[in-house]
Amino acid sequence: IGPYVVALVGPPGAGKTNTAVKLALHPRGLGSKKVGLITLDTHRVGAIEELQTYAELADLPLEVVYHKREVAAALHRLRSCQVVVVDTPGRLPADPEESGWGSALAEMDADEVHLVLPAGLRLDVARTQKDRFGGAGVTHVLYSKVDELPQERGLAELAEAVGLPARWLADGHDIPGTLSPAGPRIL
Repeated sequence: IGPYVVALVGPPGAGKTNTAVKLALHPRGLGSKKVGLITLDTHRVGAIEELQTYAELADLPLEVVYHKREVAAALHRLRSCQVVVVDTPGRLPADPEESGWGSALAEMDADEVHLVLPAGLRLDVARTQKDRFGGAGVTHVLYSKVDELPQERGLAELAEAVGLPARWLADGHDIPGTLSPAGPRIL
């Protein structure tokens, strides 16, 4: 049995990379466990370097996966980790222009796939994103940028529109701070 795999998917700019690091380091996330990182975001300029910098500063193991045939070896190298957090590009998993990250994620057989959505997203756009990323096996939603939302009611409306369970909320740019459990008071 390998590590528990938690993947983050979603549109560009949603905050997946920052949230991946927050989850790995924050005690309210996965920070009490030994965490490794995998990035499938090999397309965005500077994406690998950004996550490498965080990983080096936090002393977290990081694997970069370009193709689904590399998944087994990457997971094997992270076998001493209890949890692996997977960062993905802000593109659709079946995008013909994409390098195949959707098939690499499917190969990982993630235990949880969180759709990262900015909390201020319009309800119709949020529903569309849920449908667009549904092919990635989404199991949860993770609301990011909660600090940009003017009132909590908007988050409750968004949660109702998306209709997926949430484990965490992320806000701000502080790493590892600004991560909290998604409480029933709001969701």
